[in-house]
Amino acid sequence: MMNRQFANMIVRDGGRGIYSLCRLDLARHLFHPSTAAAQAAAPAAKANETKGLLLLPTTSSCGDRLPSPSIKFSITPAMAGSPYMHFFSLLRGQAEGSVMFVPCYDNPVLYNIDKESVAGVPLPSFPKQSDSISLSVAGPRARVHRQYDDDGQQQLYVITRGNGDDGFFEVLNYRRTGFPWYGRSHAGPLWWSWKPLPSPQLYGPACPPDIGRKVFSPTAAAVVDDTTICVSSVDAGSACAFDTARGEWRQAGGWVLPCDGAAEYVSELGLWFGVEHAKRNPDHRLRAFDLSSSSSPPVVRQTWSYLDRLPGEWLTSQRHLLNLGSGKFCIATSFQSIERHPNSWGCHSDDGLDDDIALHDLTVLTEVEVVRRGDELHMINHKRKIYRLQDDFGIHCVL
Repeated sequence: MMNRQFANMIVRDGGRGIYSLCRLDLARHLFHPSTAAAQAAAPAAKANETKGLLLLPTTSSCGDRLPSPSIKFSITPAMAGSPYMHFFSLLRGQAEGSVMFVPCYDNPVLYNIDKESVAGVPLPSFPKQSDSISLSVAGPRARVHRQYDDDGQQQLYVITRGNGDDGFFEVLNYRRTGFPWYGRSHAGPLWWSWKPLPSPQLYGPACPPDIGRKVFSPTAAAVVDDTTICVSSVDAGSACAFDTARGEWRQAGGWVLPCDGAAEYVSELGLWFGVEHAKRNPDHRLRAFDLSSSSSPPVVRQTWSYLDRLPGEWLTSQRHLLNLGSGKFCIATSFQSIERHPNSWGCHSDDGLDDDIALHDLTVLTEVEVVRRGDELHMINHKRKIYRLQDDFGIHCVL
């Protein structure tokens, strides 16, 4: 049984500075009714997929229709040209939580999916890039009761990718606030509050003493246990661990997590899962690994190819791994291609500056299921959805 029912696609309309939330019912559209049904449909699905992907560069009308928007978020016109500075995150708690939108230098908003209501959120201490890594961690009270309760105890840790002073780390807490009342402090209402934290200490090789060690950008992170977050950097070739109870970092070792972005833990399988980095990487792989301790390197248990390579015109731009529960995943893989048209003189300029450029966005939602048979893990493919957008439209992220 899946713990989540929907994939939340954030669709960008760059021309108008509007972001739309489109929700896709996964059980209805992307999963077969059973594992056996998925295996039986696999040969025919593979043939249709290969044929469809090969037609992508030449068939502009191909692709599925997006669901109708549930809500739209607008930004100031001055920030419309900065899509990489607008951050979305799913706040997990009871049910599927809420969607938080943190625009660049503007007031964040929180959309409660179940109540269909919007509320304001305090400004964070630092701007949040669109590719920031977010991790949900249960608060102290929730760790005791093993669930989120009426006293809140939700924590969202956000790690901004950046080098040196640009690598910011912050936690969004949901807890009761205190306020003065006739000289005494009383418990206030439950609400969100940001707290800045020391940046991940991802040091590379030692530099000359007069320069010091360089701090590298985080590339992957995972929640190891109830109180530890592990962060690593491919460029630094090292990892560090953050104690959420003490608010302190320590060096974890000269190794990196075998994935990009946030790793997802699956309790039924006792393993962590993650996808590879996306930028210009034509291979699409899902990895299962053991990270039982933040003091020792992770051990990769299995690697699968979940999607065939697309034609060379399409360059991978981003990947999002959605943990749906019970070993089921939705993997959103986004691509971009640039098509140049001759200018008014009927020819291409040497530098391409006078050409009419059409930017195409393509996102493939791949649904897979990982099952254990004896000592072996097997990945089973379910269905796929392909969304091809043009002009100023594109899928900003999938939550």
